[in-house]
Amino acid sequence: MNLLFVCLTTLLCPLSNAAEPDTIILKAGSNSKVIFYGKTGEDLKNLEQLDLNRIIRDLNFRQANQDTAQVLNVKLENAAFVNSEMPNPTGWREKFLQNTFLNLHLGTGSHVNRYVFFNPPPSALNHPTATLQSQILLRNKLSLSASVLHDMKLVTMPKANLSLRYGIGAGVNIQQYVHWNILENVPNADVSEVSGRAFSLLGREGIAASQSDFNAFQTFAQVAPRFSLKNAKGQSTWYFSIGARLNYNKIFENMDPAAQSAVLNVNTPDGGKTTTISPIISGKGYELRGRNSNFGVSYLAELGYKAVGLFVNYYPNYLPVHTKVQPGVTGSGAGYNQRNGKLGYISFGVKLGR
Repeated sequence: MNLLFVCLTTLLCPLSNAAEPDTIILKAGSNSKVIFYGKTGEDLKNLEQLDLNRIIRDLNFRQANQDTAQVLNVKLENAAFVNSEMPNPTGWREKFLQNTFLNLHLGTGSHVNRYVFFNPPPSALNHPTATLQSQILLRNKLSLSASVLHDMKLVTMPKANLSLRYGIGAGVNIQQYVHWNILENVPNADVSEVSGRAFSLLGREGIAASQSDFNAFQTFAQVAPRFSLKNAKGQSTWYFSIGARLNYNKIFENMDPAAQSAVLNVNTPDGGKTTTISPIISGKGYELRGRNSNFGVSYLAELGYKAVGLFVNYYPNYLPVHTKVQPGVTGSGAGYNQRNGKLGYISFGVKLGR
């Protein structure tokens, strides 16, 4: 036989009433070809279930045992040639894991707001315009976090995707309280005199910084819409996302050297340990304290290419603080801020991971 024409079909209805089928023609040599066709693309996809090697062996057997002059067209039923060892379709768990990614964020940053602990009236400086403030702000020296995030596809386009990325993570922040005494609105001619009055006032009030560096352990749940471009292979390339994190923060203060020097350690070479929050700053009968644990919301933006990107994390209300009045103190405490406040920070750096 000069030409072997094999027609394989999975259609159960007559082709006379069908629309023009999708067709795949496979040339198997100079005088042989195999034609696959179906009414829809799904019909052609069903051909994955057929054992083509078995079909070819069956055709060769029939040809060898018949008059080849009469074998011009052979039509086979596909039920007998379904491959029972075909792998099961990908399950939901496998599909979920395919779109789940590990991300790493490494960055540093600075403050976004301040807390004024002491702001005496101008009369305390005996000057009509001079103002004095003892301010506390927060510096973020290092942020490191790891997260497991899943992309839920919302809109799929030929060259782009819009998805919702969500997940959980944990990290650590190395941070610092910065204490500033700021004297402003002083004419040049009065700087020396008014500065001396300011130092004297701070000394009389006993304004003293008590704490600087501290660490924080942070866990969070993250959700962020994510827009990404795709290359010719359908892989994500450039991306941009903006969203929010719900954070739980646990603060661990560093030792206060002044407090440790006043303690006699007996048979304890490493000194004492403390887990309480000591005053951040104190004055005459007043002290500022922070909470050792809290919840808060931060806002995250990311821009990158494939597995490398940049991020900005804005946390305006990170650490609640409050001025505490010490026992036995009477009077209004002129100049001391007796309201609650919050310290915040912004961090930025490098993000690794899809």
